[in-house]
Amino acid sequence: MRIDHDALFKQLLEEFFVEFLDLFAPDALQLLDVSTLAFLDKEVFRDLLDPDRREADLVVQARSCDQPTTFIIHLEHQAQEDKVLHQRMFRYFARFHNRYDAPVYPIALCSYRTPQQPAPDRYAVGFPEFAVLEFHFRMVQLNQFRWRDYLQHPNPSATALLTRMQVARHERRAVKAACLAHLVGLPISAKRRRIISQFLDVYLPLTPADEAEMYTAHPELAPDRQEVPMEIVTSWERMAAVKMATKLLNARFGPLSDAITAQIANYPYELLEALILAQVQFATLSDLEAWLASNPRRRGSTRLASGTTRMQAPDTNDA
Repeated sequence: MRIDHDALFKQLLEEFFVEFLDLFAPDALQLLDVSTLAFLDKEVFRDLLDPDRREADLVVQARSCDQPTTFIIHLEHQAQEDKVLHQRMFRYFARFHNRYDAPVYPIALCSYRTPQQPAPDRYAVGFPEFAVLEFHFRMVQLNQFRWRDYLQHPNPSATALLTRMQVARHERRAVKAACLAHLVGLPISAKRRRIISQFLDVYLPLTPADEAEMYTAHPELAPDRQEVPMEIVTSWERMAAVKMATKLLNARFGPLSDAITAQIANYPYELLEALILAQVQFATLSDLEAWLASNPRRRGSTRLASGTTRMQAPDTNDA
């Protein structure tokens, strides 16, 4: 059966986009306000791409952290070697820059096994005595990385992406077992866990005998034995929600006190989400203070203003 690598990677990158930037382009992540991230629908930009690449790109619009300016992040996934990728990255850069009249941060993610020589990360145009252009883009070529460096990484996207790093065939069983053990301890939702598990199954395939031996040696990793952590939201998502809630409330009521800021910063994701929704109904700072007083941080649960209490556990039926 043919594997749709682009579809697998697009699902992963859309779900873990912030984590991907944190792992491989932290300079870009520092520039943007994560609360403003917007994935552009492919119908909006498909005319800018080559006919055979219309499903492979992610184009994300975001605002700068410190300035009211917008920029574009273009992320291209390449599952097979493309000897003219550097030319295509420049062509797309020029088209996006022209269409949106905004800075463009270009990233190429290459997930192929071979060849293993480094792919170009720039495109130059010039003459012997005149350099016309030297275009650079961020190249993330997974087969240039060592999986051991990412195995215990707290960033969940690393667990999926290391499957396309330098994993030898004879290492697959040990690497898959280690990844599953690490995955069990990651504080992520059931949906995110399934996406990463799919990568492990597709890119670290085992023979039935090897799989049986792995679960015999590590019975705690069997699907029906894995315990799911209670916290379901990554730290990146929670911090983005803290930033958004604080920004909205500061805009409405002026600088918040240190006590209020500290309480919001300590909230779990569900309370932050509830606060962001509730703040539109606050007429005065007293309304905010009353809401905060009725919604203190409770360890292990989220006490909502309605008086109901809900455990912070993943929904095993989420999509």
